[in-house]
Amino acid sequence: MPHLYTLMRRATEHGEPVLRPLFYEFEDDPRAYEDCDEFMFGPDLLVANVMESGARERLVYLPRGVEGWYDFHGGAYYEPGREVVIAAPLDRIPMFARAGAMIALTGRDDFSRLHDEPSRHVRVFPAKKSASATFALYEDDGISLRYREGDYAEVMFEIHTTATEIALSVRVGGRYALPYRQITVEFPAGEKRRISLSGTGMDVALA
Repeated sequence: MPHLYTLMRRATEHGEPVLRPLFYEFEDDPRAYEDCDEFMFGPDLLVANVMESGARERLVYLPRGVEGWYDFHGGAYYEPGREVVIAAPLDRIPMFARAGAMIALTGRDDFSRLHDEPSRHVRVFPAKKSASATFALYEDDGISLRYREGDYAEVMFEIHTTATEIALSVRVGGRYALPYRQITVEFPAGEKRRISLSGTGMDVALA
């Protein structure tokens, strides 16, 4: 929900669609214009729904224009511009995150709280090469219209990667008092690079 809430804020401010065809993000890839049932959920997540009855796997095209793609669920890394066969069990939808993406979630499975949920968990999909990326997580109280008077916060994530190191910093800005004081971050299984974390106005810890 935190990631969706941020995407909805961006849609309101900038007119960006939350759900978008592949060619919206990858206009230089001819394959992105072919008729398909894949779509982007914001700029960073590729969703590949299962459209065939009884299917438990599906073929997915991973567009060019990014360094690479991670299987959102399993963490496997794939080069762009190729097709892969991905498992599609009943309990999850095949999804891929572009390298450099940071996806904000809640840190627990209690979905009863509709606002002020006191946990944040960010799944980080770092580039393999030297690169930098940012992500701004939008937060407000989820109920009132006080955000119109500036009562909201942005949690800015900035990541720098090299072949040997990953540095992630988090900085809180804005007037809204966040209902949490710590963010946990998770990297794909098998990530061996040295990781450094820092926070300004927020504690950051590895999950």
